[in-house]
Amino acid sequence: MVRHTQQGIMRICAALLAAASILGFSGCGEAQREAAKANAKEITLWTHSAGSEAELAADYQMINAYNKSPNRKATVKLQSFPQSSYNDSIISASSAGNLPCLVDVDQPNTPYWAWANILAPISDEALLKRANELMKSAKGTWNDKIYTVGYFDATTALFARKSVLEKNGIRIASVDHPWSKSEMDEALAKLKESGQWSYPFEIGTADNKSEWYAYAYGPILQSFGGDLINRANYQTSDGKLNGTAAKDFAHWMQNLVAKGYISSKGGSDTALDFVNNKSALLYGGIWSMSTFQQYAKDYGDIVAMPLTDFGHGSVAGGGSWTVGVTSTCTNKEAAQDYLRFSLQDKYIAAMSKAGMNIPVTSGAQQLVPQFAKGGDMQVFTQISQRYAKMRPETPAYNFISTEFRKTIGDIMNGADVDSGLDKAVNHIDGNIQGADGYTKN
Repeated sequence: MVRHTQQGIMRICAALLAAASILGFSGCGEAQREAAKANAKEITLWTHSAGSEAELAADYQMINAYNKSPNRKATVKLQSFPQSSYNDSIISASSAGNLPCLVDVDQPNTPYWAWANILAPISDEALLKRANELMKSAKGTWNDKIYTVGYFDATTALFARKSVLEKNGIRIASVDHPWSKSEMDEALAKLKESGQWSYPFEIGTADNKSEWYAYAYGPILQSFGGDLINRANYQTSDGKLNGTAAKDFAHWMQNLVAKGYISSKGGSDTALDFVNNKSALLYGGIWSMSTFQQYAKDYGDIVAMPLTDFGHGSVAGGGSWTVGVTSTCTNKEAAQDYLRFSLQDKYIAAMSKAGMNIPVTSGAQQLVPQFAKGGDMQVFTQISQRYAKMRPETPAYNFISTEFRKTIGDIMNGADVDSGLDKAVNHIDGNIQGADGYTKN
């Protein structure tokens, strides 16, 4: 009823203001201000989690608790969207000026949404203080400002069966001692020679439409000493994506196919294939564990190890969904107050447990048995804290990811390494230059 009254006020004011432009006066300023003030007492959070009952339940747990808080600065409402259409909904609403106050954001998209003025930087001191207590991968940043914060992290690992490694004389890697490149190459050769698997290694090559290639293979590139872009200024990929280290990486990826270690057209469900023993070694995300826990009868035999050190340290993928305040929000104080409230350990634990992802504070980790000391998923916290590197914090990331995916996909299928990488660099640098370096803030 209140909403209809406010809309009626706005329509009346719009008509009077149109007349005022002719008569030279305005009498609705106060009514407009009162209506806007009333609207600001209710803020909305948009989430991509439609269809995920567990994550939506965690969202509602936080929101209901905040709405019952005597110190709340507004009432929070939730609207959920399917993940497949979520980003399009945000862009469309931004163009139409209909964004809510709070939106969840996949962490690597934060710089683009900040550059496009969809997001406002966090300014509340209490929230910033809490943000600095989170794992680094739980923050979306651009130009040294924090725009989004999250409750959980996802990361990557090498999965194997201890019995398979022991049978083939292969060392079980640990967080403190990842495999070296030579150990990795020897392990792949032994597993291939055993004849037990057509392709002993699975790295998710079938996922060639998402950003998996940049998220998963970018860390391999970084471990070789290259990168997707020069992070000194984020203005060029030259020398990083087509330098000597990057070429070594690309040749290694190409040889995985040439030697029959992987298929360039892998399985659609890599975790389930691993459960069914279609591969001996899986490079996948933390989410693979839910499949193992549900279907693997030999779950206790499965081990998660950090990615190989290819010469410049082991590197892991990091960063997941976060939440930020939109630039058009009329009650940023309340929006940031809600975010600060929601980042209590108990709510971080609830959200992390919903998707079985890494809780981003030490306190929350102790509230989720799987991630507490001795838990079967604590290794992912250790991998993330020690080895995770964020995807490039630039508005150009999505373009870079797409270009990298196409280039590495072609190279694994036999395309020339040097010309392929040079072409990718030219395309990426052209995109950055065409956007004036993405320097607008």
